[in-house]
Amino acid sequence: MTIETSLQIMTVMEAREALRIGHTKMYQLLSSGEIRSFHIGSRRFIRSSDLDRFVNRQLTEEGFGVGGEA
Repeated sequence: MTIETSLQIMTVMEAREALRIGHTKMYQLLSSGEIRSFHIGSRRFIRSSDLDRFVNRQLTEEGFGVGGEA
């Protein structure tokens, strides 16, 4: 069993950069549970699938299909 962690999990900073949002907004999304995360020790990580799920929900709420078509 091989886990490609670099593709499956990211730091909060990496997720924030991927979404192109600020520090405060990222932590609001994490605190509210809109983006799921987990801790290893004192560090917080986000699965790329959870970030994808968040983006797809946002697209759906805005009237876009998952493929990005209105």
